[in-house]
Amino acid sequence: MQDTSERNGFFGLRFETRRPDEDKHVLPAQNLISALEGLQRTVHLVAMMQQGREVRSRARVTRDIEEHFQLLCAPTQVGSFYQPTFIADANPGLLAVTAIEDVTETTEGLLAAITQGDEAAFRKKVADSAYRAPLIASLERMFKDQGHYALEIYDSRGAVIANSIAAIATLDSLRQSRLWPDTSAIVTGYFNKIDFKERKLSLLLPGSQRLISCIYEEDIEPVLLANARDLIQVVGTIELDEHGVPLRITDVQEVHPVDTSDIDIIDLLPEYLKSVSRNNLHVSVDLSEDKQTYIASLDELGIDQAAYTRDDLMEGLRAEMSFLWTSIALEKDENLSPKAISLKVQLRNYFKEISE
Repeated sequence: MQDTSERNGFFGLRFETRRPDEDKHVLPAQNLISALEGLQRTVHLVAMMQQGREVRSRARVTRDIEEHFQLLCAPTQVGSFYQPTFIADANPGLLAVTAIEDVTETTEGLLAAITQGDEAAFRKKVADSAYRAPLIASLERMFKDQGHYALEIYDSRGAVIANSIAAIATLDSLRQSRLWPDTSAIVTGYFNKIDFKERKLSLLLPGSQRLISCIYEEDIEPVLLANARDLIQVVGTIELDEHGVPLRITDVQEVHPVDTSDIDIIDLLPEYLKSVSRNNLHVSVDLSEDKQTYIASLDELGIDQAAYTRDDLMEGLRAEMSFLWTSIALEKDENLSPKAISLKVQLRNYFKEISE
């Protein structure tokens, strides 16, 4: 059988527990799922980017991309938990090998950039700014859901090209840098007025009280009409002044209403958890003073999250619930501080695993 490391599109995933008393040869299924889903999503996005596909803010992957760039798993290897993977084309053609090589090279470059903390290299690799947010999200899925495990990615030569500890720090920094000049970003403001003939809307920024305008596509008119005089989020290309305040928005992609309704804790539980009883826990949602950031909190569990969209907020809260359970609720008391032990008791009072 051909050595999987000799295949095109090879990525080796090695997981190391950071707890010395744990079996190094086993791994929670959810850690492997998160890593594989994040890597597959990254490969799909890179393939779309390589082909010059237009991407909207939700970055939906087309069926042909899914078929031509499948991530397959080879048998695991003995040692620390090591999962070989490779990209394969379900319907290979003459250009399949070259396309896979190009996608592999770019994906390796992205992984190396975030591990080395080279944000400039990341932005250079992802020249189309519309791809930056979805790629950051897919890479975070791969690296940030590992709990107390460290994940390393190997190339076909056996060299380490990424590790989760360094990657997470860079990804956090990249996510914070959302308002790059002339790039796709999000601005929240009050829907002020609209010119249907020129398809032009005006947005009042809460912080600076600046009135900025933008041209929109006709298909977003229903959202605008449903949220007249309300706070809305506009996704598009943002031009900033010398102080970093938006001057105008061009190439509007999407418009979303602002939703600060509470979130039921049940909607945030990972699939392996359930509520012990009807605890009626709700995460409160608000906006920052400048209205540009969602803020969520739940004092009972010490939850405090911030994000620029409600979708990102929900994703972050789900990740935090998973982290709290795997790193606090399942941890031995002797490894926890008194405050963490108290939180563990709360978690155990509110939730339990489906298998229990």
